[in-house]
Amino acid sequence: SIPGRTAGEASGTAMAKVAAEVGQGRALSVARATLLVFREGLEAVLIFAAIIASFLGANKMRRKPVVAGALAAFGAAVITWFVAQAILTVASPLGPKLEAITGFIAIAVLLIVLNWFVHNIYWTQWIGRHHRRRRELLTGTGTGVTIGLFALGFTAVYREGFETVLFLQTLQLQAGTATVLEGVAIGLLGTIIVGVITFWLHHKLPYKKMLVFTGILVGVVLVVMTGGTALT
Repeated sequence: SIPGRTAGEASGTAMAKVAAEVGQGRALSVARATLLVFREGLEAVLIFAAIIASFLGANKMRRKPVVAGALAAFGAAVITWFVAQAILTVASPLGPKLEAITGFIAIAVLLIVLNWFVHNIYWTQWIGRHHRRRRELLTGTGTGVTIGLFALGFTAVYREGFETVLFLQTLQLQAGTATVLEGVAIGLLGTIIVGVITFWLHHKLPYKKMLVFTGILVGVVLVVMTGGTALT
């Protein structure tokens, strides 16, 4: 017993403390989901902007299949989320092992994305490959070119969407679907704002600084994710 306090007061205080801790944990999970979605969304916007930047003059009409491919990639990423959830449901008998497995995979991919050497390959060669393919397609005509431009837009965006879905699975197992989706909504809102500023208002943001800053924050998320996975 606690001197000077009733059992009800002590119980109420304990419950309030637990509720506060739960609220803080949920807020952190939302922030992590928001950061991961916004970071990947920022990369998708930059890659997509780099691809269509030269579609000017007579080639301006060729933007349409590229945009269609990007929209299809977003839809495919949503489908990938449901596929991943179905797989996790089937694997749910693994219990805590499943969380550890998804966490390990997410950590491995995050390490690859954040590593400076691989990041050079990840950015320079990935964007360079898209530019080479774009130049090849602009010299041709016909249905094959349209399909190629569609594929160009699709691959530019879907890779980021796939990585996002992968990162969010372990967070979904830890914090629940509603919490993760809240973070996804906020992250997508931030991505849309960046996209509007980039494509419609034609303003240039300090993308490099934004990538560096979000990269640091993702590094913090990586540390937390590593600790949580090790604990599991």
